[in-house]
Formats: sequence, C-alpha cells, structure tokens
Amino acid sequence: MLHKKSQIQKGSKAIHLILNPRSVAIYGANNSGASLACIQLMNIIISGYKGHVYPIHLKLESVMGFKAYKSIADVPEIPDLVVIVLPPRVVPQVFKECGDKGVKRLIIISGGFRELIGDRENPLTEEINQIANDYGMRFIGPNCLGVFNNWLDPQNEGKLFNIAIWEKLKRNKFSIASQSGTLSSHIFFDPENLDLGLGKSISVGNEANIDIVDCLEYYKDDDETEVIGLYIEEIKRGKRFLELAKEITPKKPIIAIYGGGSEAGNRALTSHTGSLGGNSKMYDAVFKGTGIIKTNKVQEFLDLALFFSRGVLPKGNRLGIITNSGGPGTMLANNAEKKGLIVPELSESLQDKLKEMLPVTASFKNPIDVTFDMNLPYYYITLPELLMKSGEVDILVQYGVVGFQDVMDNYLKNEKIAAHADFQKQDQEKSAELAKKLILPTIENSKKYSVPIFHISPQNLNSPWSKKLRKNGAMLFKLWDRPIGVITKACKYAEFKRKHS
Repeated sequence: MLHKKSQIQKGSKAIHLILNPRSVAIYGANNSGASLACIQLMNIIISGYKGHVYPIHLKLESVMGFKAYKSIADVPEIPDLVVIVLPPRVVPQVFKECGDKGVKRLIIISGGFRELIGDRENPLTEEINQIANDYGMRFIGPNCLGVFNNWLDPQNEGKLFNIAIWEKLKRNKFSIASQSGTLSSHIFFDPENLDLGLGKSISVGNEANIDIVDCLEYYKDDDETEVIGLYIEEIKRGKRFLELAKEITPKKPIIAIYGGGSEAGNRALTSHTGSLGGNSKMYDAVFKGTGIIKTNKVQEFLDLALFFSRGVLPKGNRLGIITNSGGPGTMLANNAEKKGLIVPELSESLQDKLKEMLPVTASFKNPIDVTFDMNLPYYYITLPELLMKSGEVDILVQYGVVGFQDVMDNYLKNEKIAAHADFQKQDQEKSAELAKKLILPTIENSKKYSVPIFHISPQNLNSPWSKKLRKNGAMLFKLWDRPIGVITKACKYAEFKRKHS
C-alpha cells in the first residue's frame, strides 16, 4: 500500500504532545505484573492519569481493568500516544499499523536495536525511521524508559502522566532529559530521603528520532521548567546543541553528566545505546564555553538540582561559616579555600555586633564558632540574618542544627534515666511548630538578601527534627563535604550568568 509522505512534526512540539496525551495505547502489557509494559501501565494507573487507556493484546479481553483490543485498528479513536514494549523484530509492523491508524507519536521502550551490535547502520533502526518519515510520525527511543510529567494538570497534585517512575514525587520545575533510563527515573526511587521534586523527565534512549537537542528546544521555552538536568553519552547535532545551550544558560541553569571519555566508558556506551563516545576534554570545553554546569557524580547532580530549584543565586563567592563545633568549621574553611572560595575575615564593626550577641567563648572572625549554645532563636534566625544583611558574605553554611530534644527522647528510653529525669518526651506538634518558627524566617531572609544558606546536622536526615527542618525548606546535609562542592559550582554559574545576562 502506498502512502503519501506526511508532514513531520517539530521535535519540541511532538515532545509537548507526548508529555500531555489525552489518550494512550500500550503494546505488551498483561495482567501478570512481570513485564516492563505491565509496570509502565501500572505507573499510568497509580499516577492518576484520567485520559483514555487502550491496551493492545492478541489474546486477553482486558488488561489491568481496561478493555483490551486485538490491534490498533480496533481502538475507537486515534490515540495521542502509543507505547511499545515488544520484541524488536515486530516493531516495524506495529509502526506500519500505527501509521495506517493515523498515530503521530510513539515511545519505543524495547531494546535490541543498534545498542546490541554497536552498528550505526543497523537496518532495523533505519527501517522504523523510514516508516516514521513516511507517515509523519515522531518517536522516543528505542531502548528507553519513557516519560514523566508532573505538570499534566497544574490544578491537581494527584494527576500526572507517568510511565517511568513508580514513586509519588512532589512537583517542582526541575526537568531531565537523559540518554540513560536510570538517570531519568531510578534516582527518584527514594523520595523520603530526597527533598528534590521533579517536573518532567524524558528518557531518550537510542535517539533514533527525537534526541536530546529536541528536549533542550522544548525545555528552553517551557514555563514549567526552570532548571534542566542532562545525562549525555553523545551529541549528534553538536552545532545546534551549542546554539541552544548558549541561549538557555543565561536564563536557566543546565546541569550535565557526560557518561563517556574513558576507554571503559566508551566501550560501555556502544553496548548501551550504540553511542560513539567522545573525548572528555572536548565535552569539558563545550560545557565551560556554554555555561553548562558539569558533574561526574550523581549525588552532586541531585544536590545542584536542589540548590538551583530554590532559586537563590549568590552574588559572589564569599563564604560565611556558622558552627557550634570547631572541627567542622575548620574543615569547611579549608575545603572552601582550596576550591577557590573566599572565607573573609569579618570587619571589626561586624565582630563587635557578634560579641554583643554571643558567649565570650565564641570565635567571631569567620568561621563563627558559637560553641555550645541553646539560644535557638539567635542561632537559627538572628545570627544568620546579621551576616546576610551585612554585605560581607555571599553564602552561608551553618553546622550544628541538631535536634537536641530528639537526643533527650533517646535518653528517656533508658528506664533509669526516665525515672529520675525532670524533662519529658517532646510534644511532636509543639516541636513541629518550633521548627517552622526557627527555619522559615531564615529562608525568607535568604531570598530577601540573595544569600543562600546550607544547613548541616550530623543526625540522620530522617530523624524527627531533621525531617521538620527539611519540610520547612532547609537545604539540609548530614556532613560538611557535599555543600562546598555545590557552592563552588553554583558560584561559577552565578558569575557566568551575570556576565551573559
């Protein structure tokens, strides 16, 4: 059968429609729960998606409660999106059937295309591309984990479109485009320990059709994306990537991990997505020249995303350190200066103000070591505000935001202590209110004076007090090494933005 070649939809427009479908057909799902297609269908269900869902199955009458159809031709409408999880040899035929139906957008989850043989002339990939061109279809994949859109319905937190992540994530404006499915989804499987939310996520896989450049074009103008994360194994359209990156970074930070560069890394790429890895120095130069923030560490990738999602950029690289213990203050200062930050000695007038507030045993020059002090309003609110509005520091790190009542509650588990102690187990409601009163004013001051603040507590991040601080917006770290790396890169980006805005 001959078909007139259809007009090809622009990649960024196709991405928008893929992320916001009114109806979805899915190939490969069943009721066993043992297939990737079934997991993705269950993700659609738990996401609260309200559009029409059409499982395609040759034998089953229903799949996960939805009426099943023998073929796409039997579906009562043209689905906005088709998701395919089938053996690669049958995908071309499915493509033709979808084209005959009038489908314009697809996601191919299936692997087994060029990533297995490392051959850019893989005839199967060429075949599906030709079919897509003939019918005017755009598709994501093959060899991907699909998409996530937390903004499908901005008025309803419980309604989203998702085939990639089974956890419920809070909504924010950090969005990902990744050539690794893991980096687009698996890193969000522990939301209780991750204060970073997610806006949108696109796993592009082999990029046989829609690529990471298309994703950048989409995110550039997307009002629901303010911070962009990338995982890159190769850039196929280098010139356009450079143009977009230079256009985006003065307005929105781009955080990137490059997965190649070493012999072992490049070898892994050919077996993963079939990519041809490049020299890491070349990518370093590309990132530096365009203002992209590079990291090789997934944890730092997430830390940077959390920082930029808060929206407060430092005006410079002068670091103020507040601590109630000398050792962490010293290590923070040493680490900061080795990474190019400035830890300035505070002016005599500012030190005089600090001396009026703090115990005689305190150190006032910077780091400011207050030693052990239970005057919580001064420690959490007054002291940070004094430094923020002084104009002498651009970023603050505060070590020692410990939940002492958590510690006391732990002591009360001992029967002998409990029998003689004058203090009682904390009232959780009062404790929650205290955390709110201590943290919120400082978060507001951080925005008011454009001085980011990082809090550090040696306690478990899931301790009652730590969870209360995090709930109220504190960027809380367990130890003091991680914040300095984030601050260093944040300061460099802020400087780049000032020069190019």
